[in-house]
Amino acid sequence: MSLDVRDLLAPGAPDRTRLLLARDVVFHSPVADYSGRDDVAHLLPKIGQCLTGIEPLREFDDPGKAGQGQGQGQQSVTTFTGNVGADSVYGAFVQQVDAEGRLAEATLLLRPLSTLTAAINQMRDALIADPLPSRR
Repeated sequence: MSLDVRDLLAPGAPDRTRLLLARDVVFHSPVADYSGRDDVAHLLPKIGQCLTGIEPLREFDDPGKAGQGQGQGQQSVTTFTGNVGADSVYGAFVQQVDAEGRLAEATLLLRPLSTLTAAINQMRDALIADPLPSRR
């Protein structure tokens, strides 16, 4: 079972997002890697404030093999469209869900570059105004 990208990137809901994350979750953004439930739960809703109107297009699942490593669960890729401001964006959200159904690792990919750059600038400003818990 994969998690709905719209739930993971729901704006303004870090407490709800936190419940969906493994303790040692790792998130790979287009700019940097983040780890730990507190930072990732803070970050994903902020992304959802910048990346709006998410509409999943297609999901590709790989159920994985539960016996191959500790806590390994299902892997999936969800492609989607959305908006950054008035600009359209196409993205892919790659996720690994642990045996308990929580997000263990994720990667966000966005294009085109001009829209990605706008999103990066918005996220920079959002994190300056409200830093990650590990950077306070």
